[in-house]
Amino acid sequence: MEVMRSSQEALLTIVEVLLYDPLFDWTMNPLKAFYLQRQHEEQADLNATPSTTLGGDDLEAHHKPSSDTQSFNKVAERVLLRLQEKLKGVEEGAVLNVSGQVNLLIQQAMDPKNLSRLFPGWQAWV
Repeated sequence: MEVMRSSQEALLTIVEVLLYDPLFDWTMNPLKAFYLQRQHEEQADLNATPSTTLGGDDLEAHHKPSSDTQSFNKVAERVLLRLQEKLKGVEEGAVLNVSGQVNLLIQQAMDPKNLSRLFPGWQAWV
């Protein structure tokens, strides 16, 4: 943690490059993509029924995925700000020294609530 704090400018520079990289998606993961696709398919099935009142143009506008780059940038900027806070030692609204921050992170890593959310394929027990 001390090394990360001492080289935080380099770390932030690298992450900031990803902020403007059009190939890096800050908000999508495979599970989220799967659920969004299923949701769009179900919505398409509902809109394909004869009782639909939307016209063809309205239907196309309704199904276009919201790829608003500004919202992606806002998510990326929030991630960057949180990274800056962590590198300064800000955890849960309090500024901690290196040992205090490491102890807090260890406690969070051992929390059963957090452990239950792990991907089982990671096989932490091995």
